[in-house]
Amino acid sequence: MISGIKMSIKKVPLLMAVVTAIRHHLSKRKVRKILRERSQIFVEVGAGDKKGQGDWITIDLTRTCDIYWDLRKGLPFPNESLEKIYSSHFFEHLSFTEAQQFLDECKRALVQGGMFSICVPNAKIYLEAYVKGIALDPDKFFGWKAAYNRTTRIDYVNYTAYMAGEHKYMFDEENLLYILELKGFKNCRLRQFDPNLDLRERDFESIYAEGEK
Repeated sequence: MISGIKMSIKKVPLLMAVVTAIRHHLSKRKVRKILRERSQIFVEVGAGDKKGQGDWITIDLTRTCDIYWDLRKGLPFPNESLEKIYSSHFFEHLSFTEAQQFLDECKRALVQGGMFSICVPNAKIYLEAYVKGIALDPDKFFGWKAAYNRTTRIDYVNYTAYMAGEHKYMFDEENLLYILELKGFKNCRLRQFDPNLDLRERDFESIYAEGEK
């Protein structure tokens, strides 16, 4: 009986790999269909459980979004096929190296003059609160309660830096623009909150920027 359980456990990763491969195959078919039907393609990467609205297509490793895809494998679109790429609160979950590699993928997939738009948490809010002794409202600034330990102010930093193991990199305005310019994006600039793209409930903690290929 125990040996049978062990065999079943060993089969689970293989089964998941097969399921993922099938989903990726179906997603590639969706992409080909999109390429045939649309003259302009706008993609939101790392969208989570969200369907695209209007001209936007969402992509992530969830079954709810428009295209199921592991973004660690890059983007399932050919060179110079996307007009716009948008990312909201996704890049802080990538290491610096992973982000650099993914930005290369974004540049590859964008048409010349295509726009890359990004939104990330502003770590400066939490760092300044720690250094200057500013009290932050837990209900407003620590929305994911599981990641906030409520010890001393150093947990302001732990929250934004690590997010209980979910975060890998911190951004401020200067750094975000520098990283986009480092990848060769042109006319990199900070932008204002866009109600058609950005999450209003996270506006208070967000930095917005954009650049062109």
